[in-house]
Amino acid sequence: MLNCKQVAGLASDYLDKNTPLKWQIRLHLLMCANCRRFVKHLDITRKMGAGLEHSANIPADDAEQVLQKVKTKIHAKSSTD
Repeated sequence: MLNCKQVAGLASDYLDKNTPLKWQIRLHLLMCANCRRFVKHLDITRKMGAGLEHSANIPADDAEQVLQKVKTKIHAKSSTD
């Protein structure tokens, strides 16, 4: 069975559905709350990043504005959960 470090290293590929170890990762996630939380947060971060990428209001090179937008979205998401 995979350990937490291995799952963390494969998490991005797992979310992309680009790994032959899908079932082994799922088995680990069933038993490990920390890894489930990690994968969930990684997924949220990736989706938020993709949303910011398409935002016409923020220039790609203005890191401070991007950071503020991410913080706002995180705060809004945590308020609704």
